[in-house]
Amino acid sequence: MQFTVRENVFEEFDMHRQIKRKATSPLGTWLLEFVQKNQFTLTELSRLAGLSDSTLRNLIYYPDRLPSLETCVRLAKATGQSVSTFLQLAGLSESPGINELNPDRAELLRLFDQLSPSLQRMLVMIAESLQKFNPRNLPNKPE
Repeated sequence: MQFTVRENVFEEFDMHRQIKRKATSPLGTWLLEFVQKNQFTLTELSRLAGLSDSTLRNLIYYPDRLPSLETCVRLAKATGQSVSTFLQLAGLSESPGINELNPDRAELLRLFDQLSPSLQRMLVMIAESLQKFNPRNLPNKPE
């Protein structure tokens, strides 16, 4: 029987202990606890989520940095959590739960979570394009 040892696993474990003392954001703390509980390294989680190593590490080392929506979506898929969980952990969502959302918004989130990553990105781009037609974003015209 052959065993494989992950390279740098001991260095990464020591780094987790050092970082945990520095991680002050709920998202950074959650990420560290997740990798420890599931015996992942941050590098493995990054690859599983399709993110660069630096993206994940920056969320931990620099707790004031906010993840993009795409990063939240990728982390949600990689960890089996909902996108809204990551938005809340990052402080990007004001509502504490999906049940308190407008029903149309909750349905949109549900549908979004079921799309492939490329279709999710396309939906975000469509929503961004629609913003130019949003009356709240139009400049005030003198009457």
